[in-house]
Amino acid sequence: MIKWKKLLAGLLAAGMLFSSGMAAYAEEEYEEDPIPDSYYYTIETNELEGWPQGPAIEAASAAVMDLDSGAFLYSKNATAKQYPASITKIMTTLLLLENCDLDAPITFSDVVYKIEDGSSHLGVQPGEEMTIRDCAYGIMLASANDMSNGIAEYVAGSVEAFADMMNERAAKIGCVNTHFSNPHGLYSDDHYTCAHDMALIAREAYKNPAFREITGTHYYTRPKTNLNEEEWVYSNHHKMLDSDSEYYRSWVTGGKNGFTEACLNTLVTFGELDGKRLVGVILRVNGAGKAYEETTQIMEYGFNNFVTENKSIGNTNESFYGIIDMIYPGEAGKWQSPAWKRQASSGTYITVSYPYGFSKSSLQKDTSRAEGSLERRIGYSWQSWPLGTARGTFYPFAGPVEFFFERPSPFAKTELTSVQEGNLQLESFSDVRVFAKVLTESGYDFLISRVKEHPGIAIAAAAAVVLIVGLFLTLLILRATKKMRRRRRRRIAALKQQQREEEIDRMTTAEIEAELRAALQEEAREKLER
Repeated sequence: MIKWKKLLAGLLAAGMLFSSGMAAYAEEEYEEDPIPDSYYYTIETNELEGWPQGPAIEAASAAVMDLDSGAFLYSKNATAKQYPASITKIMTTLLLLENCDLDAPITFSDVVYKIEDGSSHLGVQPGEEMTIRDCAYGIMLASANDMSNGIAEYVAGSVEAFADMMNERAAKIGCVNTHFSNPHGLYSDDHYTCAHDMALIAREAYKNPAFREITGTHYYTRPKTNLNEEEWVYSNHHKMLDSDSEYYRSWVTGGKNGFTEACLNTLVTFGELDGKRLVGVILRVNGAGKAYEETTQIMEYGFNNFVTENKSIGNTNESFYGIIDMIYPGEAGKWQSPAWKRQASSGTYITVSYPYGFSKSSLQKDTSRAEGSLERRIGYSWQSWPLGTARGTFYPFAGPVEFFFERPSPFAKTELTSVQEGNLQLESFSDVRVFAKVLTESGYDFLISRVKEHPGIAIAAAAAVVLIVGLFLTLLILRATKKMRRRRRRRIAALKQQQREEEIDRMTTAEIEAELRAALQEEAREKLER
């Protein structure tokens, strides 16, 4: 009996120890994987009234952009400074494609060794030769830091000069919080970007057909080199392209991943589905798996909740204003020829993204006029959040005048500072006076822009105008002088006649008769002499 009691007590103690151990283990597991503060960072698009609510994710910054309209469908902490790691190589590859012949040879220097120990590389050696094409695939698929340095030196002369090119290109694209200091993305305090900017850079790169081919390639075989007698096979590190991966998604068309301990995981992903083309950006999330999962969440949110209208319109019976769902410009149109209401010409296009349930006519349409240009800009927006652009032609009086319309990034606050005073809503065409003012300003701007573009022709034209005006004035002066002389002769003749009449009035009859006889005798004498 005592033995059974001891055995039961032992089993009970063991059970208690096991239970406490499991509880401690569970508590330890929970403590190791808490929800990060970044989970609660602001999702800017969720703040828009009526906007589909995007998913909450752990990434510190994220964005989904429509590649056609440029509209940000999802934006979380999108302009905050983050470190990009190897997604930097999207910009590196873009500059490579813009400045190099893919079939040109490259010979590497010892710059290939100037990378962090243990970082991603392909063992390129100084003096090794291959093609630029081999490098492009090695950089994008295998994330080769050594090749990135080699390309930077080949394109710009040095890594530092290439970083300057990267920053100039980023500024031209419209980036608002980006500074590059190297071509590979290894951590540096002055090498940073943001989700908004990476989406812009990715969009610019995706416009290049060669880039689309490279980023969507699963495997690439690099031929033998002068220092390596074996072929090398590069495999794409983006797991969402791999049909054998748990993260595979059929709509993924390419992308680039990155990781350093300082940057954590970063990911850029391109996707196409049902006519929509999106790019998703994930910055600073803990774990490659988490980056793929959250990319899937935000991009499927983009595919499932938005309409993208992206079409180029040829000649049509519709008016341009009807096509873009814009109010017809008021009473001014009544004073115009029928050409004003003519259908849109070839070259009209619309590219705009908005949530399902919205109508294009409900969106705001903002216009502006660029200084020194006939261009007019219009952008679709919702609560000042840019959603796309339109372009078309309208016909004032005689001859078509083309108006180009666009909207800046929601974060590029100073992009249109040069045109703010010229802002003009097309809805403000309420009378002929306003319309005439627009035509006058357009004509003046057109003249000034042409003078700036062709100063030599402008000087010659001005000289010709001065000559013509001078000749015209000379003719006017000569004509006026001739008229003045004629008038003077007439006045003198009239004065003499008046004086003669006054003399005759003072003469007697005998004096008049004597004068007449003298005049007749003089006339007779002249006849005899002839």
